[in-house]
Amino acid sequence: MVRKSLLVVALLAIATPALAQEAGNVWSSKRPDAQAPVGVVGGRTLELGQVEFTYRYNRLTSTGIWFDNVMLSPDFVGEYYQVVPLSLVSEVHSLGVAVAASEDLTLMANLGYTLRERDQVTNDYEFWYFTNTEELTDLEISGLYRVYDQGPYRAHLHFGASIPTGTYDVKGKTVFSTPGEENLTYDMRAGAGTFGAMPGITMAAQNDVATVGAQLKGTIYFGTNDQDFAPGNRMEFNAWAAYKASDYFAVTARAAYQDWGAIEGADPAAKPRRDPGYDGLGLGGHRLDIPVGISLYMPEGTRFAGHRLSVEYIYPASHKYDGPQLAADWGLVAAWQVVF
Repeated sequence: MVRKSLLVVALLAIATPALAQEAGNVWSSKRPDAQAPVGVVGGRTLELGQVEFTYRYNRLTSTGIWFDNVMLSPDFVGEYYQVVPLSLVSEVHSLGVAVAASEDLTLMANLGYTLRERDQVTNDYEFWYFTNTEELTDLEISGLYRVYDQGPYRAHLHFGASIPTGTYDVKGKTVFSTPGEENLTYDMRAGAGTFGAMPGITMAAQNDVATVGAQLKGTIYFGTNDQDFAPGNRMEFNAWAAYKASDYFAVTARAAYQDWGAIEGADPAAKPRRDPGYDGLGLGGHRLDIPVGISLYMPEGTRFAGHRLSVEYIYPASHKYDGPQLAADWGLVAAWQVVF
């Protein structure tokens, strides 16, 4: 509780300076706080003629089975399932490119490569085993259209699509399939296998010392894949503040809320009574994170002008799961960006 309170205080402390606007303030993109925190994708449009390249690393570690907001003991889970999940580590390396097609329109694309490792044990504690995957993620393409640009205020709309390039019928060896392979649990699958729409809106305001912003985005999937399932629709809301400590350095904090639905349909090869990760009806929920981070920016006139290095630590502040799920424990996002 103390740890959570300190993070909330840090968020408010960073946000407070940005709430005081003065007449004559004008937006500047050439500041360390002008870009949204690294965990926010599509946080700003580019100026005409600019091109931005991004490498982003995401890590999320989940431990323990939770139902609603209660942590379940392995013995309790083992009474209902043959397998008790213990932890899941997900790492994503992604590359992104954004191009200012006009003064108001920025086009962007992101594609990732994910590595996942899941630790689980049979309910009789006889077999303790790991499953691993390395797969492409779905390709995300978006258009960011600026609808407001007056003084220190900016706003743009998102028109995006998720293209099913990721693997959704991931197979691997388990103690039940050896020496062969079988379809792994839903949380080991990087792709949706179906197209999705990604609408959204982002707003931001800036003064002499700080920038605040908010973003609302959704992912809405169309139909199911040829394995007869699709991920549940997802909604994400971010509110952030970035304090400009110097021309090179900013401190960031945000509140990140996400809500996701249960699996639509069901993979006929899934075994819901074996592992809660196969039980798609219970895989919905919502979570509030409080990420805090830093942003290093090289301004014009320096050797690496236009380069930005950003890092965020993700602290899950609260969550509620619709069924037994591995719960997020901590996360990290790091990115290098350069604008030409």
